[in-house]
Amino acid sequence: MQTDVRSWKIIMKWAHVLALNVLSLRSLAFVILIAASSTISAAGDRSDPVPDSTPAATRPYLITNDDQPPKVPTSSTLFRLAPNGLPEDATRVSLGGVGAGGGYFAASRVSVLHSATAACAFLSIGSSGEISALDLHTQRDIGDFAAASTDSGRANGIGLVNNGTYLYASFSSSNTIATFSVLSGCGLQFLGDITPLGKHQGNVKGMAVHGNVLVVAYGEGSIESFNVAAGVPVANDDLQNSTGYALDRFPSAVDISPDGRFAIFGDMSSTATVEVSDISSGKLKKTVLYNLGSQNDASNVLFSPDGSLIYVANTGSGKVTAAFFDTASGKVSLGCISETLKGFNNTWTFLAGPVTEQTSGTGSVLYLAEFGSPSSIAVIDVSSSGGQCSLKEKPASPIVAGSNSLLSIGMYPPRPF
Repeated sequence: MQTDVRSWKIIMKWAHVLALNVLSLRSLAFVILIAASSTISAAGDRSDPVPDSTPAATRPYLITNDDQPPKVPTSSTLFRLAPNGLPEDATRVSLGGVGAGGGYFAASRVSVLHSATAACAFLSIGSSGEISALDLHTQRDIGDFAAASTDSGRANGIGLVNNGTYLYASFSSSNTIATFSVLSGCGLQFLGDITPLGKHQGNVKGMAVHGNVLVVAYGEGSIESFNVAAGVPVANDDLQNSTGYALDRFPSAVDISPDGRFAIFGDMSSTATVEVSDISSGKLKKTVLYNLGSQNDASNVLFSPDGSLIYVANTGSGKVTAAFFDTASGKVSLGCISETLKGFNNTWTFLAGPVTEQTSGTGSVLYLAEFGSPSSIAVIDVSSSGGQCSLKEKPASPIVAGSNSLLSIGMYPPRPF
């Protein structure tokens, strides 16, 4: 079973071995999490279902998928944001299932609905094989929704993306992508499955959707896109190796530009490399490879809300890179690199799940999940002007999370694409 959980010093051939390091933390989580979570639930647990969501404005939330492993009921933690962007006033919401306790870095376990009215967040429950739906207005889990009985994310979790109409869930164990229709009140209706497979027998590691195009990365060198105009994905017949494949660069993470013209891939590699594909035709074109420096790995990538920057999580180095993106040509150039984030290889070891505070410009503040015991959230100030940028971790960062398995966070409201 391929996995993104691995040492930064040894790349692909040891990936399946190092997965055991993350999965073994499940046994530690049961002991450590009890003390950690007691400091998180300032407003108490909220798990009673409610029938519907009130379409009214609400303050921003930072949303974690705590992904707690078997024997520990899993949850989500909702943080309000202080005026300076620091997460505060945490509320833990029980999700009523069991998480995977680790898994693929590029699989986002939180997907916030793109909607002008509803305030919904969907969170995957890996070992239970279900999707939890949160009403953010009431801070309650309205229910857990299953796909097919054969769909399973027990091994490495379930990745989620949505386009406002449909939610797509990649199940790591069954190697399937399930499609759900998003209903009023944050409900979900299962529509069907597909079973995509990479050129080298890989399953889906990362995926992104924009409008009617779904793009996936298989983590073994190949990438593919699908048409989702009718909901359930239909292959575009463009399964291909990335340019980096011949150089031992393996696309794992993917994001799509605000205008939907370009897909950016983050590579699993010994250096920070990303690849860009023009998808303006609705299909993938051959990728262009960009090397952003010696910092290790590009396990997650994220466009800033205005598309001017690409944020890259260098999990093997404990750093973050920001690259400039030319929205007209799709060209990428190095912008700036953070210092090593506090606590790396001490309290935490893996970096994933970048999201921004604001829905315009650079996003102002960047947040990342830090997988450790306990897990934490990095808080980084972003500045960009005149062809220069900086990434500076806030003095109060990181913020302790109520989990030992944190790999994914989300933001409400989400980016507008």
